[in-house]
Amino acid sequence: MRILINIFVVLLIGLGLGGLSANFALQRSLQVGAVTTGSWSAWPFVGGAEVDPYTSAKATTSGSIPLGAAEGLAFEATSDREGKNLDTRCSYEIAGSTSTARLWTLTAYDLDGKLILNDGVFVSGVYSGNIVRFPDSSFVVHVSSTPKSGNWLPIRGDSRMKLVLRLYDTPITSNSGLVDTQMPRIQSTGCQK
Repeated sequence: MRILINIFVVLLIGLGLGGLSANFALQRSLQVGAVTTGSWSAWPFVGGAEVDPYTSAKATTSGSIPLGAAEGLAFEATSDREGKNLDTRCSYEIAGSTSTARLWTLTAYDLDGKLILNDGVFVSGVYSGNIVRFPDSSFVVHVSSTPKSGNWLPIRGDSRMKLVLRLYDTPITSNSGLVDTQMPRIQSTGCQK
């Protein structure tokens, strides 16, 4: 009987340490296979056969369904251009332009992957077909809990967040190297106390 208890304790310790080490490896390898431009990072091979094990595990643990290489590319940002974590208590300007794409969407999520919705506002994101642009095709999207004129992405809460910019039908996903990745900058415009 004592031998069975010892085996059971050793198995529990092994499973616990194995799980902790796997989680540690995933957290430390978040940028493996990533393409980074400014604050934005994307994993172009997550939806393809060439995906590395760390990127595959990241997609599996987050529960996200990645875009296939022929569909587009999803860029994530968890910090602004100064490197400060994005927070729902702050307001931001997403300004500039994106690389060529047939369509793009911008949405805000908490770090658990849940869509952030502002109470009473039935807007969960902005997309390229309904934004106001400048004559040079650049744009500014205001991300805040209070309404802003122009392009506004409503958020709420008091936690960290991430912004996801999905580019659909974009040549960035090709391996030709001929397309320069261009992403808008994320600038903080103030925080609530």
